[in-house]
Amino acid sequence: MNPAAFKALVLNELRLRSRRIGSLVCVLAVIVISWLVVADPAGGRAMMTMGKQRVAYESLTLAFGTATIAGMLMGLAGFYLVRGRTQEDLRSGTGGLLASAPVGNVLFLLARWCGAVLYLLSLMGALMLSVWVLHLVRGEGPLQPWVYLQTYLLVLTPTLMLAASVATLCDAWAPLMGKRGDLLFFMLWVAQFMFMPVTLSAAQPSLSGWQVFDISGLTSHIVRMSELLHVQHFSIGGSPFDSSLPVLPAPDGFWSPQLLALRLGSALLALLPLGLAVALFHRYSPDKVKARENGKLFALLAWVQHLLQPLSRAVNRLLPLCARWPGLAGQVAAETVVSLSVSPLALLLGAGVIVAGVASPAHRLGPVLCAAAVLWGILISDIAARDHQARALALTNVTLGGPRARYLRQWLASLVLGVIFSLPVLLRWSVEQPLLAAALLSGLIFLSAVASFLGQSTGSGRAYLSLFLFGFYLSVQTPKMAWFDPMGFNGSANATTVGSYLLIALALLAAGLGLNQRRHA
Repeated sequence: MNPAAFKALVLNELRLRSRRIGSLVCVLAVIVISWLVVADPAGGRAMMTMGKQRVAYESLTLAFGTATIAGMLMGLAGFYLVRGRTQEDLRSGTGGLLASAPVGNVLFLLARWCGAVLYLLSLMGALMLSVWVLHLVRGEGPLQPWVYLQTYLLVLTPTLMLAASVATLCDAWAPLMGKRGDLLFFMLWVAQFMFMPVTLSAAQPSLSGWQVFDISGLTSHIVRMSELLHVQHFSIGGSPFDSSLPVLPAPDGFWSPQLLALRLGSALLALLPLGLAVALFHRYSPDKVKARENGKLFALLAWVQHLLQPLSRAVNRLLPLCARWPGLAGQVAAETVVSLSVSPLALLLGAGVIVAGVASPAHRLGPVLCAAAVLWGILISDIAARDHQARALALTNVTLGGPRARYLRQWLASLVLGVIFSLPVLLRWSVEQPLLAAALLSGLIFLSAVASFLGQSTGSGRAYLSLFLFGFYLSVQTPKMAWFDPMGFNGSANATTVGSYLLIALALLAAGLGLNQRRHA
């Protein structure tokens, strides 16, 4: 191994990834979520509770709680942040240069993996520093940096290593370079939560060797904390407590030798996809890798896509009408039609959601809106990045209105699609529950602004999609927290959250317009 070449490659990977605006957005999102989870006890909620008692905000409590939440988010978002380097190499034309570079496959992929892990760890380091500030504000004991550093490294490192390993594998093997790889990792991320009910449903949960396959460590950490607190169940994340009961101190001796061995084993397992990447690396060979894929995931989806082609052609007949509609309105209509025509399955499912919104009783509108939100969020994830991916930025920049009009029409198209899918719920709530209707509208505006900002700034829909999916998961798991209910389907949104999300959306729109204009000036 050439140490100088390895160091140069690692630092190059770290610099390239650190310059992405999506990195800043994801860090800010993790910080905001962590601060929201560490609720102010004066409001009757606490981050960690045991029954009706809360656990004191000491260093271990805050480090464990925030690292657990961050691991769940970065375990998903981290993959989407670090993958895609091969596609960038092919798009920029550097793939041929890298293919002929005097560097072996092992060294090259190991450098990319190390750069990805260091990048993700640096993001978590920024989070840890922000939690130190939070500790000074709400902490109930001395700030212990070593406790934070130890907890963050042991909780997060295997999770981040797995994200980097799978991302390297998806970039090293052509069949996983596109949406197949995205789907594969999302399925892995969801599968990790299958360990929790199996392990925690036992009468006396205990640490076992099988938990080494839980790379996130959720089950082993919860079991260990339950053992130390001498309880079978406890909660993390904004749970109510009884202020008349005494506050429980944070337990000592959390990192037992058995738990340390499990985390080490999980870290070693996280390296397996990296070994597959070395064996399957295409080395930018033209006969093994393509700059673009056809977008079909599996043969079944290809068959469904072909079956729905008449529906796409029917939608495309609306484009001439959009062309006769002058101004920004016609452009937004055309963008909306294109989004539906390229995703006929989403159009078909959206029609079903609309029918369900009309026919469902009032108490079932929340689940209907939940389904509509997932469908809509996935559909709009790449609208703002579509021009970049199609290499049509130069063409769209010279159209009427320039970059500003393009940014506005893509945001409005995302918003219009959201309004279409949720229109029955929006109309019914506007009469029956005006506050929830306002929450739904502000949530659509907010999420559309986030999708446009991240899509334009990163040139990909992955950053938004990862944040959206994780945010949706949090919304489902914490139905009583108003801040995690931006669209109102949990019924916990209030006037403060409605106004706040609307203000954030306007700020993102202004920032996106300014950034987009300067970039293409």
